[in-house]
Amino acid sequence: MIIFAVLAAVIGFAMAAFAAWPAAGQSRRWLAPVLTAGVVLVAATAYLASGQPGFAGAPYARQANARMETDPSMLTAAQREERWRDLIREDETNAEAWTQLGRMLARSERELEAINAFQRSLRLELDARTLSYLGETFINLNQGQVTAEAVSAFEEANRLDPDLPEPAFFLGLADFQRDDVESAETRWLDLIARLDARSPYRILIAQQVYQMLSQPRVDAAAVAAAADDPDFDPRTRIVGMIARLQERTDSGEAGFADRLRLVRAYGMMGQDEDAGRVLLEARETFSDNEGAMVILDILLAALAIDEDESE
Repeated sequence: MIIFAVLAAVIGFAMAAFAAWPAAGQSRRWLAPVLTAGVVLVAATAYLASGQPGFAGAPYARQANARMETDPSMLTAAQREERWRDLIREDETNAEAWTQLGRMLARSERELEAINAFQRSLRLELDARTLSYLGETFINLNQGQVTAEAVSAFEEANRLDPDLPEPAFFLGLADFQRDDVESAETRWLDLIARLDARSPYRILIAQQVYQMLSQPRVDAAAVAAAADDPDFDPRTRIVGMIARLQERTDSGEAGFADRLRLVRAYGMMGQDEDAGRVLLEARETFSDNEGAMVILDILLAALAIDEDESE
């Protein structure tokens, strides 16, 4: 603090000298450059003595050290994000830090910043999980649509690590959104079959796949027309859908998704006995498809059907 007081005094003296200079006459022209040089010299000495050029600011360094020494679970979300930034400031080639920063940004709905962080990480190290995070962020940015950029990320992730479940699931979702239900079904059932029976992903993915594959296939134009019909009865439409699906099932033309739709439609109409009958028939038809059987087992438990008693 003393050196800053001296510096302030010198600057004050210089200002006073400059103010008095015109009254001193032309014989004191040397005074201005000498005083200027003196001020510069004192300022430079003060900066070199206490400013420590090239070193991080002491307050920031203390905060960074405190974050690094603290258990991450004890930090706030903002502090954990800044902790990853601290690591990147220390080493911009830390791919893992870029990935984890991207995850923090994605969770706080800053998708564009997250995408940039993931891409920085991937330029340093090609990693399947980081590619999957990137693809999921593209989906969130586009309100749930699996865009071409997301598909590219998932395809590369799936190539690098075929055992990673998320890329295969979202590639199936891309097929489903393109109305290629058969391709989506094939991808999803294969994925479910490959997952370890103890994996929490297996049940979670099976439940999501059921919800999507069992959705009624509707004609948008027909739905719009029906909405304008004052005599429209939703139950009548469901009954018609059940009749068509049951006919396909009886003829052997129904696929796995058709049978899931029929089970769901019967359930919507409160016809649990019919739903159970179709479910048990589906178990016989797809008994050699492990992925299909996982979904059907979940439905069996949900409908509380005792398979032995029904035989």
